[in-house]
Amino acid sequence: MPELIRRTTLLEAKGQIEEVQVRVVHDDGRAHVTTDPVWVYGDSIAVLAFDPQAKTVLLVKQLRVAPYITEEEIILEACAGGIEISDLSIEEACKREAQEELGCELTNLSKVANVFINPARLAERAHLFLAEYTAGGQNIDGRNLDEDEDIEVVELSFADLRKLYDEQKIRCPRLFMLTQALILNKVGL
Repeated sequence: MPELIRRTTLLEAKGQIEEVQVRVVHDDGRAHVTTDPVWVYGDSIAVLAFDPQAKTVLLVKQLRVAPYITEEEIILEACAGGIEISDLSIEEACKREAQEELGCELTNLSKVANVFINPARLAERAHLFLAEYTAGGQNIDGRNLDEDEDIEVVELSFADLRKLYDEQKIRCPRLFMLTQALILNKVGL
């Protein structure tokens, strides 16, 4: 059974970066102490909005510093965000984020998974969903972006999304997993 030895806050900015020390004693008696930095921020949602009739998906594009400094690239992502105290449920958080970022209403939410995006460094659990929207029904001007967000909405055909997937050009792990879920659900990809 793991034993928490110490949690020390190193930095507070959009959550906390903590140094965490845990001791594990294995069944054979070996003991091991691990000390790692962990970003504790809270849980999140990610949703891939798709229109099964128009065979389109809605994605977001915004500057993310890590991919930019690594590859000088701005990557496509699934709509995602934190779960706020005012959200009555995880599904409500999906609907709120879709309205804020994509400017659309979601229907037929379907939970795909609950995963740790980076279990070595993030305490965040991501709740992943597929949901339907109606192509052409977006209200881009009516979005309610957070002050620090500069988000471009990108509508792609299923064929274009499948091509990105097949060519291994999807760089966002949430979008990658949600694209796989869309493929497995045989929605037309």
